Amino acid sequence: MKNRKVVQLETPHTQQVSVDRRVRRRVHIRRFERIVAVFLLIFLFLGFQIVRSRYALAKVNTNIHQTEVQLADQKVRGRELNQQVKQLHDPEYIQQVIRSKYNYSKQGETVYNLDN
Repeated sequence: MKNRKVVQLETPHTQQVSVDRRVRRRVHIRRFERIVAVFLLIFLFLGFQIVRSRYALAKVNTNIHQTEVQLADQKVRGRELNQQVKQLHDPEYIQQVIRSKYNYSKQGETVYNLDN
C-alpha cells in the first residue's frame, strides 16, 4: 500500500459524490457505446450499399461489353450481306452461282463434274 499523506474523508456527502460519479461514468459509457453502435450500423449499411452498387456496375459493364461484341459481329455480318446484295446485282455473278449451284449450262455446252 502506498504511503498517502492525504486521506479522503468518508462522510455521507463524499460517498454520495463518489456514487454520483460512478453513475455518471456508467451513463457516459452506455451513451458512448450506443453512439458507436449507431455509427457502426450506418457504416455497415453504407458499405453494403457501396458493394452492391459496385456489383451492379460490374454487371452493367459486362453487359455493355457483350453488347459491343455482338454489335461488332452484326456490323461484320451486315457488311457481308451488303456485299452479297451488290454481287446479286451483277449478272455475271448470278450466272456463276446458277451454274455452280444448280448445274445449269448454256445451250450446246457440255458440263463435266470432276470429283476432287
